[in-house]
Amino acid sequence: MAKHVIVGCAGLPQGVGWPRYFQRLPYLEVSSLHFGPVRSAVMKRWRQSVTRTAAFGVVAPAIITHEPGPRGFGPQGWPIPPERRAEIGRFRPGPERDHGVAALVEACKVLDAGVAIFRTGPELTPSSANRDLMRKFFAEVVPASLLGDCVRVWHPGGLWDPPIAQAFAQELGIVCAHDPLTADPTGDFAPFFAELSGDDAYLIASGLGRARRHLSGDQLEEIAELADRHQRAWVVMATNEPFADAIRFGRALAALERHDDSVVDEDDDDTENDGADGDEPSDAS
Repeated sequence: MAKHVIVGCAGLPQGVGWPRYFQRLPYLEVSSLHFGPVRSAVMKRWRQSVTRTAAFGVVAPAIITHEPGPRGFGPQGWPIPPERRAEIGRFRPGPERDHGVAALVEACKVLDAGVAIFRTGPELTPSSANRDLMRKFFAEVVPASLLGDCVRVWHPGGLWDPPIAQAFAQELGIVCAHDPLTADPTGDFAPFFAELSGDDAYLIASGLGRARRHLSGDQLEEIAELADRHQRAWVVMATNEPFADAIRFGRALAALERHDDSVVDEDDDDTENDGADGDEPSDAS
């Protein structure tokens, strides 16, 4: 039985204001810093919107994890020298990466964050060179001591199969994020998720490839059962209706703890638009 399940959304849902969000949910993953610099004053306002500690997860700057595109990271994104474009991202050393690390450390401190998320793209393949870069980064550049109580989470993309990514994250001493509802047409990963357990889990339920407006009751129960096999689990909704799904997930978890087979599977009246501007990244400008 999980001692602590922490539920939230990936980004402040559209139409849900800060006060209402934190009345219903204890955690919010913010990605503004991933896309570009965020003023400290803005982050202080975010922090003042919630009284509890460790209510935020901060997605690390793309300048640490991602290779820039032909136009860099965009006009509002992280500035990079054109001559260094081919040397940035994938945890590679350099002044740009160090600048991103400093920004991440400041954000985690200002927001009193509970989690730092390192989201990687398809360019970070499971090659030996990339593994060595990550080993050095998490051992020497961002060791656990640098972020204090903030949990380091790696959210892999691309060619990393869940069992391989999980094993490598354990080697690094970090938490691997998983989407338990990831597309798995051959069923290759079903045994892995059926047995996955441990101390910490970071579960991100996405809406990719799903036509339903909400997650089904069976899907919510599947996530709840996986979370329940860990001592502590973050469950983050990145679905089509994340606020409603997060609230309904809380009910599914409670039903699991009561050994109740009934799970609410209809719209939640409490998730209606409250008229507030819920676009979290807009405050970053």
